[in-house]
Amino acid sequence: MSLFDSSGSKTRALRAYLRRRARAKPGARTALDRKAFPRLFAKRAVVFTDTADFTVRTARDGILHFLMLFERLLPEARRSVARAGGELLKVEADSFMLRFADPVAACRGIDAIEATLRRLNRGRPANQRLRFGYGVGFGDVLDLENDLFGLEVNLASKLGEDLARPGEALLTPAAAAGLDARMRRRVSFYRSVPFEKKAIRVRRLKLR
Repeated sequence: MSLFDSSGSKTRALRAYLRRRARAKPGARTALDRKAFPRLFAKRAVVFTDTADFTVRTARDGILHFLMLFERLLPEARRSVARAGGELLKVEADSFMLRFADPVAACRGIDAIEATLRRLNRGRPANQRLRFGYGVGFGDVLDLENDLFGLEVNLASKLGEDLARPGEALLTPAAAAGLDARMRRRVSFYRSVPFEKKAIRVRRLKLR
């Protein structure tokens, strides 16, 4: 489905603004963007999951076997995320994109998914178990019905897919800064990661 296929009010507002922006002179677009920002963007926490050894597993067991496991997990994960106050927005290959109001809720959602995975994995052979790594971001994002866009979304995706090991949740600096005192006690420094000639101090959440 294309970004612009949704008939929801948020997507309609975005499309209307983009058409207006296209008609404006290039020099006027920055001011237009600032004016439109409060209507199109919102502070949200985003979580990307990444399935451990996806490529190896599909080569060994086939894509249909993997999809069988994902199909079994999906409704359970959706309910777990909802109970934590979040929403499973979409499935991208072997990953989930999750939306939460804040990083504390996002971390609780990760705990809920981990509990669901432990329950579903219990007593099953190794090739029927799933494990996830997680990346968490928080900030102003373009908030649509079924998608999110923004720097923190990109960073969360990179942390989840490129750095997090199975059973590991990594947080951007903005996500870590948005935690309350109780949740911060579960967070430790992971390492600095280069990004655009800067070093981003990534934190790791101790999972339950």
